Amino acid sequence: MDKFQHKLRLLIVTGSTVGFMGGWALLAHAGKPVSSTDTFVNDTSFAPVTAQVAAPAPLPPLDFTAIEAGRGSTSVQPLPIVPDTQPAPVFRPRFRTRTS
Repeated sequence: MDKFQHKLRLLIVTGSTVGFMGGWALLAHAGKPVSSTDTFVNDTSFAPVTAQVAAPAPLPPLDFTAIEAGRGSTSVQPLPIVPDTQPAPVFRPRFRTRTS
């Protein structure tokens, strides 16, 4: 192994180690996450808050007799049959090298 490769590998190992240790130190000194037991809520309001929500409009009743076959003006039309227009898949042999 020539000197350049040896120095390059040493530089990569040193940079990776310094980066890992630096990231670990930054993470160790970062602020801790807040848990729900550590939070304090200053709840000084005594009046209950009520939201005025409008009631949704009622849906019209369903007429199931119009859906049945032969009754009502609603008739069920069968879907048209569409021929398959997709081309057949073309299978090609794999390109193989000497090592595969």
